[in-house]
Amino acid sequence: MPIAWRKGVRSCTQHPIGNFISYDKLSPTFRAFTSSITEIQVPQNIQEAFKYPKWKAAVDEEVRALEKNGTWEITDLPRGKKPVGCKWIFTVKYKADGNVDRYKARLVAKGFTQSYGIDYQETFAPVAKLNTVRVLLSLAANLDWSLHQLDVKNAFLNGDLEEEVYMDIPAGLETTSNFNKVCKLRKSLYGLKQSPRA
Repeated sequence: MPIAWRKGVRSCTQHPIGNFISYDKLSPTFRAFTSSITEIQVPQNIQEAFKYPKWKAAVDEEVRALEKNGTWEITDLPRGKKPVGCKWIFTVKYKADGNVDRYKARLVAKGFTQSYGIDYQETFAPVAKLNTVRVLLSLAANLDWSLHQLDVKNAFLNGDLEEEVYMDIPAGLETTSNFNKVCKLRKSLYGLKQSPRA
């Protein structure tokens, strides 16, 4: 007999999760944070996102950043080349108290469809080890240095691409003028194999 039939119907009513997990021990601010996480619906695709003004504004902000950095140029796909796909990823950024900080939309390339030697070459990128950061923080604390933290918005869009990479027109940005065309990438996008290096 198949294993599913032998095991029979499973039931979790003997051990309700409420007996083991409780929100009572959480601080009021963290309790508010955990409950607010489940309230906001994150869209699964661009069509869903366009139905809500806040998500549409997030998409518009990302598109403006892509265009401002000259991320791509619209062109015909050369013979023998295959375009990389792309998709929109939506996330909600929260403040420490559980309030919404911002709605974030990011265009991500489907780098798993890239081919070594064609779309990308070297992928190695030097990064700072956590121990290096710890030493730096320790020095700053012991020598009474002032520390500043910053976030580079759209950091990957500042990296120039050396390889010739073509990408499908992002969903939601198709028009009659760019029908059957592709984006020739000039800057690196999240998801490309060579993006961290670029």
